[in-house]
Amino acid sequence: MKTYSAFIFILLVSCSAFADLKELPEEFSDFSLNRDISVSYDDLDTLLSFTVIDTGASDRSKLNSQASIGTRMKSHKNNDTALEANRFFFEEVTKSEIKDGFYKIRVSLESLPNEISLNELSLDEQLAYWLNLYNTAMLEKLITHYPIRDTEDLLFGSNSILEDEFLNVAGHKLSLNDIQQNIVFKKFGIKKPIVMYGFYQGNIGSPNIRAEAYKGNKVYHQLVENAEEFVNSNRGTSIKRKNRLYASKYYEQVKPLFENFEKDLREHLKDYANPPMSSDIKYAKSFKIGIEDWRITDIYGTERKFGGAASTNPAAMLNAVANNSSKPIGADGAGSGLGAVNISFLSNSISEKTMDFGRFAPEMLEKIRALKLKETDNSGSVKIKDL
Repeated sequence: MKTYSAFIFILLVSCSAFADLKELPEEFSDFSLNRDISVSYDDLDTLLSFTVIDTGASDRSKLNSQASIGTRMKSHKNNDTALEANRFFFEEVTKSEIKDGFYKIRVSLESLPNEISLNELSLDEQLAYWLNLYNTAMLEKLITHYPIRDTEDLLFGSNSILEDEFLNVAGHKLSLNDIQQNIVFKKFGIKKPIVMYGFYQGNIGSPNIRAEAYKGNKVYHQLVENAEEFVNSNRGTSIKRKNRLYASKYYEQVKPLFENFEKDLREHLKDYANPPMSSDIKYAKSFKIGIEDWRITDIYGTERKFGGAASTNPAAMLNAVANNSSKPIGADGAGSGLGAVNISFLSNSISEKTMDFGRFAPEMLEKIRALKLKETDNSGSVKIKDL
């Protein structure tokens, strides 16, 4: 009994950091202990694999020279971070029908609670769901506003896309900030600040957009990869003269995850930093939030140069998609090009995999139907409010 009481006390203390957040809706407050039901994101996987370039871990290189004359690359005001972060093919996507894929998948994800209550999914499955919905909706918004070079006003201006309640999940109108701060941070962020690395915001200074969807069975492994990449990059941490530690401004957005912000954040950074940076973080004499880069992660809006690596990525075919997606395929196939084949494949994939129950394997359907037949099922469910 003492152990249980101690757990309740720790949980209540941990929740105090979120006292200023909205009440978590009942439809999102519970979770299932049953891990048999998993959500499929094959359609989102396909779309991201075509549109995202995974640039790998940062080597902390800095930009030393401007782009060559005649290239499409633009100058960059922050040479420390110009060569970092994954890239998205915004220009090609906005010119092709592929842009509609993000809208279709977002709508499909919103309708998931019509198939099965989110409370019937495990915590890991729920976390993957919210991260995928957030990032898909974020990309949809960025595509709508493209072309843009700087995302700061778009994110925090008077018409912030983070505050726009354009999402509807289980009858609740939600904004991107609602998902991040009022759902994920409140339900999953207690003692697990690593969830912050699942939120892409369209700019170099934010956590990466992955070339794959988040999956319930490996979501925390994916978040660890994001955390290690971000912390060990110039846009995450940096040591300046006189042993001063600088950290990303993104951490200001996630303050509710750290009870003692500076102390806990420094410890967090040390845990994910590689040597010798981990030692530098530990012994730095001063700490400051001062790293920012609001440039959009468009491949043509930065100083990144992708030679052979880009040409082998499936996203390289988007040029053909943009040029051919609106052209009819002739009887002899002429004029269709590789792009037309790709857009057809993507359209079919998205349509087939976002139908009713399309996000669940056939063997799971009977379990889902059985759950929907039960008016009350508390045997495998834990309610946070009861704790």
